[in-house]
Amino acid sequence: MIWIKANKTKLYRLVAEYIYLPKMKYTSFIEAPDRSTYCLEWYTTVGVYYRAYYTFVDDNPRVTIQYKSEQTNSYVNHIVDIPDITNLINKGMMKGVRNEHQLKNTAMSQQFLSSSV
Repeated sequence: MIWIKANKTKLYRLVAEYIYLPKMKYTSFIEAPDRSTYCLEWYTTVGVYYRAYYTFVDDNPRVTIQYKSEQTNSYVNHIVDIPDITNLINKGMMKGVRNEHQLKNTAMSQQFLSSSV
């Protein structure tokens, strides 16, 4: 089985690849109770609230960045699919696999198990 994992530092570095972040001490880290979703939250100096989620959707890791200004009540979503799972494995953000070869073997065995049920 393949899972995602993160802590505040790892998630901060991952999200920083896609959007400018304030210093880490100005961000909040939230972990879902079942450890299937991780969230980083922060405010900007101009009153914009941001949330970045790291989750597993349709067998793919995904980063979703949402933002909302003080003037609006709705969030704007920016979804970033992460096609390079090897990068996440190297960063220690995937659990259940240690390298790309093991990932392929695990994915093939999961497909076999799901097709035989």
